[in-house]
Amino acid sequence: MHDRPEYVFTAQSDILTAKFSPYHPNLIIGGSYSGQVLLWDTRAKAAPVQKTPLTGFGHAHPIYSVDIVGTQNANNIISCSTDGVVCGWSMDVFAQPQELLELKNPAQAKVAVEDVSPTCLSFPQTDPTFFLVGSEEGTIFPCHRYDRAGAKAGVDKKICYKGHTAPVMSVDFHPSRGPVDLGDLVLSSSLDWSVKLWKVRAPAATSTTGSGDGLIRPLIDFVREDVVYDARWSPVKPSVFALVDGAGWLELWDISKETEEPISRITPSQRQDGRTMLSKSLNKVAWEPNEGKRIATGGIDGSLTVFEVASGLGGKESLKNEEWTNVKKLVNRVEAVGVNGAVIV
Repeated sequence: MHDRPEYVFTAQSDILTAKFSPYHPNLIIGGSYSGQVLLWDTRAKAAPVQKTPLTGFGHAHPIYSVDIVGTQNANNIISCSTDGVVCGWSMDVFAQPQELLELKNPAQAKVAVEDVSPTCLSFPQTDPTFFLVGSEEGTIFPCHRYDRAGAKAGVDKKICYKGHTAPVMSVDFHPSRGPVDLGDLVLSSSLDWSVKLWKVRAPAATSTTGSGDGLIRPLIDFVREDVVYDARWSPVKPSVFALVDGAGWLELWDISKETEEPISRITPSQRQDGRTMLSKSLNKVAWEPNEGKRIATGGIDGSLTVFEVASGLGGKESLKNEEWTNVKKLVNRVEAVGVNGAVIV
């Protein structure tokens, strides 16, 4: 049934983010405008089966990003709100967080306010103790969940990723399931009409950072024609990513072939009443995680559209090892001479 949902879940406040638990297929975690973390179960009714309290511990501001990290037997919900609070929750205990971090701007970020205002967060595949947060003022901050050698829990004071000039809307670590490790590559999208590709320093490397101002610039700038609300790596093709923008376009990029223009772009087709939805912004994009053959987009108008991906841009059938090495070569070349031959200082 394409015209009505299989399940409908409700909350007492606007839901700003939601995702399936990768470890429990029946559970959905959400973040609300009121600052509550919500848990729904597809086997139960529409209301949340668990939710964090509105008073006391946890968040008092809107939650724009949640994630589930760990392993099958030991995983946590991580949530961040716009007042700079990051909480870690047990799936079984929603009364109070197991861990709480307050993110503060480091001195080298050179911003007027003390608190970081997170808009999104992302964890690498291999390290549940380290994450990036995108902020309202455009900087991306590396953060540690716990104290470690050379760095305290919270925002890393030695480096930050500076390039966006408007709020960061999404941050996405490369899934890196292949013969070459690309797990240090990150995509970010922003209201400054761009997507940027970054090479992230490993947490251990940041503790030994010596000279310099600690500001890391992007490897590649993908300048677009409208605000970019979301950008996500393909789960199977190492050089492919998708983005959605304020003009209603879904774009597919293959950075091993072209870094100036998308390989393909499409907008949701005409509805039954004949009107197109081109004027409606698309603000969310998600890949089917196993084969990467389908992409879903969500629009500001509440419409969900699912697209089939062509064989060259999705699916595992024709994957070659050189697809990973080509991305690595591109990154090495850009680090050495810049995208267009301009030396990066």
